Amino acid sequence: MKNSIFLYSIFASLTFLSAPLFAETPNLQPGLWSYTSTTNIDGPMNMPAQTINNQECLTQAKLDEGMGAMNLHESCNVTKGDIKTDRVDYAASGNIEGMTTLFEGYATFHGNRLEGKMSSDMNTPLGPMKMHTEYQGERVGDC
Repeated sequence: MKNSIFLYSIFASLTFLSAPLFAETPNLQPGLWSYTSTTNIDGPMNMPAQTINNQECLTQAKLDEGMGAMNLHESCNVTKGDIKTDRVDYAASGNIEGMTTLFEGYATFHGNRLEGKMSSDMNTPLGPMKMHTEYQGERVGDC
């Protein structure tokens, strides 16, 4: 279960790149980005909030890749990706480690930072669980 939470948190922190093709160029500056996501899970097995931090070099080429820029699990599909200059609204579904999961969320872009929220409904062997994730990222320098 802990590995699944890590996968979902990574998904949350990278979801701002979820559209197959950018309708508009996101207001994000290439460079080294630091991300933090905090996740709470409600269900038959409530877990305390877990916070994950990671860094990634975000290049203009990576921004231009659209869907290819995202580390989405191979069994997941984006079902909605509406990208504007300052915001993305998205949804995805997937089957990770035998758990069917539906994700929905948004992120706002502010040039050198971003923030967003995501919720997901997971069908686990223990029963249905609801996950709530808040995430933010900021450009911390050059790559």
